[in-house]
Amino acid sequence: MREKQTAVGIIGGGLAGIYTAYLLAKNNIPFELIEAKPILGGRIYGEKTHVSDYKIDLGPSWIFPHQQEIQSLATDLGLQLIEQYTAGDAIFQRNSHEPAQQIRGVAPPPMYRILGGTTKLIDSLANGINPQYRRLSTMVNSLRFDGERWHLALLTNSLVDDSDDCRQFNVGTQTSAACSASFEHIVIATPPRVIAHLFTNAETTSDNTTTFLCALGDKFKQTPTWMAAQAKFAVTYDSPFWRERGLSGQAFSQVGPLGEIHDASFEDSKGNSVFALFGFVGIPFAHRQQASSEKMKNACLDQLSAIFGSKAVRYTQIYYKDWGADNFTATNLDQNQASAHPHIDLASDQAQLQQLKLYLATSEFSENEAGYMEGAVLAAKRAVKNILSTV
Repeated sequence: MREKQTAVGIIGGGLAGIYTAYLLAKNNIPFELIEAKPILGGRIYGEKTHVSDYKIDLGPSWIFPHQQEIQSLATDLGLQLIEQYTAGDAIFQRNSHEPAQQIRGVAPPPMYRILGGTTKLIDSLANGINPQYRRLSTMVNSLRFDGERWHLALLTNSLVDDSDDCRQFNVGTQTSAACSASFEHIVIATPPRVIAHLFTNAETTSDNTTTFLCALGDKFKQTPTWMAAQAKFAVTYDSPFWRERGLSGQAFSQVGPLGEIHDASFEDSKGNSVFALFGFVGIPFAHRQQASSEKMKNACLDQLSAIFGSKAVRYTQIYYKDWGADNFTATNLDQNQASAHPHIDLASDQAQLQQLKLYLATSEFSENEAGYMEGAVLAAKRAVKNILSTV
């Protein structure tokens, strides 16, 4: 089985990974994008609504006014930014023994969303990449650095051709393939904790390199994955009944299961509309695991009914995504620790990273806006700039 050799290997097909691939394609740099899931997007994930072109965001949704890079990227791709709906009163639910309190004058700072859902960003970037340069449903099992190139052992459940870099085998009814590939450059575009074990166990021909990569893996393990253990709930309706009552759809609760709730509606100039509410589940992951997703959905609906009235249970579609249960996003540490903004100090490592042709493009690695979509764009641009400097 001969290894497939390419200039750049990108591990992870979320925003950082696919934007890295998009930029490399524009610069005619050969690459291969490797993604463990069967779809691209990573933490950017949406599900279909009755409007075929619109999806409900179950991952990141908001873009803030100061985040200029992500705004520019969306505009360049022809996507429309809309302002988060906040007109009207907010609701505060103090406890379950008294009615929710309506609050006037709650004016959060402006926030923007992509019309039709954040997955449009991923789809637009993917359209600029030849599908033959990506492998989906493919996991990286190990890393080896021989002093010149990175060698990856891969396990894929996607369809493979008869090329000599893969060996097919069956496990029960599942057909898989063990593959190998080598790259001059490697871009890491997955949450640091998810990939930490590959670096602590990496094979090299130099003791110094082994020590460096092991220490790097330890830093990765200590870096929280932003919003990894979060769960998100959303529900669509035929009409925005809360707006008809002078409410913004914004609510805050000390009761739960939703800690905060917001309007998630879309309306465009063509008359297409999706009216929706979404909320962040405030119950810790360990407690959520004791209930089924259906039980969680029903509990969220009951809460919406208590806050907004009986019309809240007359929904058209309902959605629930527990990111803490996603093994490609959250590790045991993420599941059991309180959510925290990521910070990883790599200033002293930059020279050796560049020497190894190893680039860190995930949002958590960004020097600014770490964890946000803005951070992913900034980290990807920096990685590609450093790759281009060696070509």
